[in-house]
Amino acid sequence: MNIQKIISSASIGKCVLLAVATAMLVLSGCSSKKATVSFKVNSQPEGSHVLFKASGKDLPCSDKWIYLGNTPLRGVHQFSEKQLENTGKITMKVMHDGYRDQTRQWDGPSFWEEAEGRGVIFWTPELIPSTRQ
Repeated sequence: MNIQKIISSASIGKCVLLAVATAMLVLSGCSSKKATVSFKVNSQPEGSHVLFKASGKDLPCSDKWIYLGNTPLRGVHQFSEKQLENTGKITMKVMHDGYRDQTRQWDGPSFWEEAEGRGVIFWTPELIPSTRQ
């Protein structure tokens, strides 16, 4: 009789484990998918400052410049697919004292297409000396 109770308990445990595993799979399918975007920014001259701005609804820090670092720059940023779909414009800016700023813009879907197609967002602007004195 003890053996039947042990077998019965094991069967119940397997059913509970299967139910939990199934629930986890269903819930993970409902969550927002993440898009990981790698980027590399070089510049002439090196040591230029790189900034990033995204505009659109439901974006954290929408329309605010975010400083990423100096060139040469390597980085990774994660977006949810919903964020990329709702992004109106993504802008990167490279600045260096004595040179004109350079910018590059995408909309959310074209940004993701380039990142996915190439495996990276790659940009190497050659900055133009400023004529300001």
